[in-house]
Amino acid sequence: MNNTRTRFSRWGLPILSVQQLVLLAALIALSFILGRVSITTQILRISFVFLASSLMGKWFGPIWTMLVMVLSDFVKVTFISGGTWSPVMAIGVALAGLIYGAFFYREPQDQKLSWLTIALAVLAITVLVNLVINTLAIMFLYSPHHSWSVFMGMLSPRLLKSVIFYPIQLVLTYWILNNRVVLDLSKRFFQYK
Repeated sequence: MNNTRTRFSRWGLPILSVQQLVLLAALIALSFILGRVSITTQILRISFVFLASSLMGKWFGPIWTMLVMVLSDFVKVTFISGGTWSPVMAIGVALAGLIYGAFFYREPQDQKLSWLTIALAVLAITVLVNLVINTLAIMFLYSPHHSWSVFMGMLSPRLLKSVIFYPIQLVLTYWILNNRVVLDLSKRFFQYK
């Protein structure tokens, strides 16, 4: 039997070492920082938080990534932004965490990810989370009318942003996940016996 875990076991919640917890805390802090430098309008928000989320997915798998992303979203919205946290919006955050972990988590951790894997993950998050779930959540939270025409009206500017931002997110995600520093950190902190 080889030293890699089965595909099913990656959906578990492994116990993290102290070094891994510190790395996870650094990624949470990075996501807060990247969230602060986002470009926000009334309808659209362009953020680079996906970089920290991608690294969480690569190193910690679907369940840890989902839990940490939802908790980080709660802390950010409630305590940093001063807003009201919405479980409806958290559905998209949770699904994004699952997608990042499902596509990017590999053992051994120092394995490079292919363009196809990253393209499919970014596409799934763009379509399912950003366009469908988040647009529905925004409609239910902020519009007094819930109809197909309202959804399509809210979707139009978000669709344009997604088409423009998809290749940028794809290239940046590929570069972050496959650069030498990340692969070296993977070898150092995530070698399983």
